[in-house]
Amino acid sequence: MNITYLHHSGFLVETHDTALLFDYYTENGKYHQVHPEDFAHRKFFVLVSHGHGDHFDQIVLKWADRAHYILAEGVPLPAGFQGDVTWMKPHETVSIDGVEIRTLQSNDEGVAFLVKTGHTAVFHSGDLNWWHWNGESDAFNAEIADSFRREIDLLKGEEIEVAFVPADPRLEDKYDWAVDYYMQTIGAKVLFPMHFWRQFAVCEQLRQKPYGAHVAWIRKEGEAFTV
Repeated sequence: MNITYLHHSGFLVETHDTALLFDYYTENGKYHQVHPEDFAHRKFFVLVSHGHGDHFDQIVLKWADRAHYILAEGVPLPAGFQGDVTWMKPHETVSIDGVEIRTLQSNDEGVAFLVKTGHTAVFHSGDLNWWHWNGESDAFNAEIADSFRREIDLLKGEEIEVAFVPADPRLEDKYDWAVDYYMQTIGAKVLFPMHFWRQFAVCEQLRQKPYGAHVAWIRKEGEAFTV
């Protein structure tokens, strides 16, 4: 399986017969571009966890003749858009062309995705995160903690090969709480930090953790990994 870090929370996952594009966002073409013709002989799924501008770049809509879109309910599409779209709510499971897609409930907006293709399971958290903000009320932060742990706990028993989980430095000393809980509770062969706003040092810091050997060291947009 090949994984390409695109930008922010965007990743391309390629197996021998399937390409999964998660939360593609280029900042108006500034960052790494995807070219579907590069995997023309694979099934191509574009997954969008929610409609926030840093997770949904409408450039993906130009591939309507090639892609199957898996969109969280509420993702905005232009009037008259003609494409192969499957809309998903939280806590649903669908099977499309041999690919199983299951959703969790985000504690921000939209969904998180667990995708199984062949013998491979991939988890993309979207904006499901341990959003503990210093200075917020104890009640808010307690509810965030409960909502994050409750959803992640639903993955217990799954054998996940690759996971994409936020490590947002805006949370200051709490930036790693989501990754910590995920790795201690579920685990993955390889964990890719995301949503770190180009502060690539976050990846190196997480590699100092007890589970650090399983953390991908992302250094730049467009970097490719083999898992």
